[in-house]
Amino acid sequence: MNVETLEDLFGYQLQHAYYVERTHVELLDEMAADARNDDLAERFATHRDETERQAERLEDVFAAMGRQPRASRSRAVDGFAASRRNRIESSDGNEDGQAPPMHVDLGIGLAAERLEIRTYEGLLRLAGRLAYADDVVEPLEATLAEERETRQRLEDVETETSIVDSLEH
Repeated sequence: MNVETLEDLFGYQLQHAYYVERTHVELLDEMAADARNDDLAERFATHRDETERQAERLEDVFAAMGRQPRASRSRAVDGFAASRRNRIESSDGNEDGQAPPMHVDLGIGLAAERLEIRTYEGLLRLAGRLAYADDVVEPLEATLAEERETRQRLEDVETETSIVDSLEH
């Protein structure tokens, strides 16, 4: 996609956000299933459902703009998934497919939330400059608020859980 106008840039970033959300649905499924901490597993599962709704909201934004939903690959998100796979393979020095320590998934989850927050902040800045209507802006604002809440919940788990504890198990 050639990016020559602010509209093009918005469209490209919207495609990027769509890829991020669709990929996170899969990653969150894995993280919830593998989590060694029940609270963290529940938070990942809850956010997986929320992320599915966020992807659907993006589909609504595409529709409001008269476009078909299309994803644009994100190396950062692909890197999160690859990092997790590598950690699983090297977890505890074996290759039995054991889940990575909790701090690994927590770190990946927080990094993903921070990426999503930056993405939605950028989309909203562009939407404001382009004077897009509420049917574009409101779904993005709702998702940004959810992403911030999720980041806070994960930071709370991080605060409550010592990395030393997770390394000992």
